Amino acid sequence: MQVEKPKLDIPRSSVGKAFDVLVIALFAACLTHLFLQWNELPDQIPAHFGANGEVDRYGSKFELLLLPIIGIFLWVGLFMLEKYPHTYNYINLRPDNIETQYRYGVVFMNVTKNISTLLIIYIMWQMNLIALGQAESLNMPIFVSIMVLLFASIGYYFYRVMKL
Repeated sequence: MQVEKPKLDIPRSSVGKAFDVLVIALFAACLTHLFLQWNELPDQIPAHFGANGEVDRYGSKFELLLLPIIGIFLWVGLFMLEKYPHTYNYINLRPDNIETQYRYGVVFMNVTKNISTLLIIYIMWQMNLIALGQAESLNMPIFVSIMVLLFASIGYYFYRVMKL
């Protein structure tokens, strides 16, 4: 049975808005740092990392600009999706839980958007530090922690939705 998905105005929480502001500020700080260090960067910078965090490919420093572009498109795209929870595919959607599902969906999209962007910020930062000789490899405990946080939040969302 397919449930009609009405358009409801689900406001973002103040925590979600604060998370957005924090991530945007970190992204801006990382970009500022990158541009201030641009002339110091060597022509070849780390472009790919192996599973152990070691650099396994170097590329042009202009490749560093791909990550901010991807980050901006990712953040803006997920921000737009966050505004339209009626467009999502839901598990267990029923007339009695539509508003709750939409609220969960908005929070899920906000958390996914911001943690994914934090991951991009972290990788940009690490690539910059390695290129400048201030680090030797990707700090895997931090990288893995961000990935665990991302996938744990996805798992928690599905757990909550399945309980409805």
